Amino acid sequence: MNGEDWRVELTLDDEQHGYDLGERLRSRDLDEDARARLGRRVYVSRNGSTLFLYAGSEEQARAAEEVVRQLVAEDDLSADFLGVTRWHPVEEVWKDAAIPLPRTDEE
Repeated sequence: MNGEDWRVELTLDDEQHGYDLGERLRSRDLDEDARARLGRRVYVSRNGSTLFLYAGSEEQARAAEEVVRQLVAEDDLSADFLGVTRWHPVEEVWKDAAIPLPRTDEE
């Protein structure tokens, strides 16, 4: 995953909103505070109305989630936030961030 082991996922109410907000995030067309909180290490991708924000740490992912929640509210959009997930290197799937990763070979 190249260090982007954390992901925020949300689905907006329509594909056009996903495109607009995704482009805004990718181009960093945000106020100074939001740009600073998002940082340079958060990457954005989109699949229709679903947005994915990838980060290298849980702290970055949580900050990105806050920024996106604020943007959704400011733009009077509706979205389903599917939460913060983490890449599970053994199972090779995205898992809820609350599930601990294995620390030993037995786990």
